[in-house]
Amino acid sequence: MARTLGLGAGGAGLVAAFHTMTRCWGTAAADELPLSDVSPDGSPIEFAAELDGAHPALQFAVEPLAPGVPAKDPAAARKVMSTLVERYGVDAERWSAVAEVLLPDDAACTHVAMYGAEARREGPIRFKVWFYLDVEGPLRNFDLLDAALERLGLSARRPVFGAGPDDRGRGVPFLLSLDLANDATARVKVYARHFAGSAGEMAATLAGYPGFRAGEVRSLCRLAGERPDFSTQPAVTCVSLADAGGVDRTQATLYVPLWTYAPDDALIRDRMRRFLAAQPGAARRYERLLADVAHRPLDAGTGVHNYVSWRPGGSGLRRKIYLSPQMHDVNPPTFGAGRRDRTEDPAAWTAAGSGRA
Repeated sequence: MARTLGLGAGGAGLVAAFHTMTRCWGTAAADELPLSDVSPDGSPIEFAAELDGAHPALQFAVEPLAPGVPAKDPAAARKVMSTLVERYGVDAERWSAVAEVLLPDDAACTHVAMYGAEARREGPIRFKVWFYLDVEGPLRNFDLLDAALERLGLSARRPVFGAGPDDRGRGVPFLLSLDLANDATARVKVYARHFAGSAGEMAATLAGYPGFRAGEVRSLCRLAGERPDFSTQPAVTCVSLADAGGVDRTQATLYVPLWTYAPDDALIRDRMRRFLAAQPGAARRYERLLADVAHRPLDAGTGVHNYVSWRPGGSGLRRKIYLSPQMHDVNPPTFGAGRRDRTEDPAAWTAAGSGRA
């Protein structure tokens, strides 16, 4: 994928970072590790690549896992962070502030953290971390988000979320992410799931953020079907709250889930082709990246395509495709294999005010 995007030295550095960040896996095969929450089939890695622009970025996300150790054990997550500080000099100040509340030793959830790295042809590798907000159980997401934002000095910029089934389009928070840097581009982001019933509801939800025109939102949502219903697998948004200097960044990103709204990856590819038809450069990049990742016929099932994302705004259109190496089964379930222990009705979670399902 790095060669496909022409990343050169940046790609070589990204591969080296991948090896560094997955040492906790040891030599274990995928089925010897706990099921991950990174990709829906339980694979402990997901790739994300930009489809637009002359200088694209490639990102991977991984979950720190160790054979025979539950994924919720925070030891591997702490070790990865220590390694990133030692080897790459990443900034740990904000990580330390929120890890005190979001990396408990007795987590009530099944997953506690993911890490990511992103590279371009020029510039340093950028690292980030995602923390799960259900570490004290599904009814504490909102409280833990408030506690983490207070520690970061960002309480005043907290996004507004729904509080019950009547507010389902406004979303419920489930992840907090930090860019592991202390410069003008470092961000704090909150991810929310939206159990909205239509593309129109998602368009209304995003109307208050820069660049989100209703027709374009509906067009993206149709990648989940002609009349998408996100009550089964919710759409996701993330809101960038601030950079390291406290500058307000009200940009939002929309993520449309793909694997639960088509019988196979071949149909998803056909939808993507139609979506990108007016941008031949983006279409060619997508096709080449898909060929890099897929190692089976696309009509054999779903699971290679995870999400497609879209962020409009002043910095220019940014669309990304999220792909899984599918190291486990085809046709991953709703909410992913790493959450197979969860049996609750998503509507009940929303009604209770929680964000994780």
